[in-house]
Amino acid sequence: MQLTAENTSDWLGRTAEREIPVTADLIDRFVLLSGDNSAIHVDDAAARARGFRGRVAHGMLLGSLVSAVIGTELPGHIGVLQEAALSFRNPCYAGDCLHISVRVAEVFESVQTLVLKVSIKNQNGETIATGKIQAGVRADNG
Repeated sequence: MQLTAENTSDWLGRTAEREIPVTADLIDRFVLLSGDNSAIHVDDAAARARGFRGRVAHGMLLGSLVSAVIGTELPGHIGVLQEAALSFRNPCYAGDCLHISVRVAEVFESVQTLVLKVSIKNQNGETIATGKIQAGVRADNG
């Protein structure tokens, strides 16, 4: 699909949302995948000693969850992640249920690019992270 003057307005304001439970197992698997075994991610006591209420999920774990929404929903299989910026506002803990929302804020037809705004909130409505994603949109060649 090409972004054209005819379909640009179809993209603006489009949203995708996903609810994702964050479990201790998910954090453990991200530790294995990333190699980031910082004490605040693997040890409740160490995290509490640093002022957290327990183990903290990695920021990049949250980023990977956003990437999944971008790659599967908006823009989905025709998109290519080009740039991502996330600002972490509050910690995410095992047991939290995240609400990830992505919204197309801008469309750049000339370079086939979407700018998406990201919001991640926990089950209490607290903002965990906000961000901006840039994704290219390419033709689907089958």
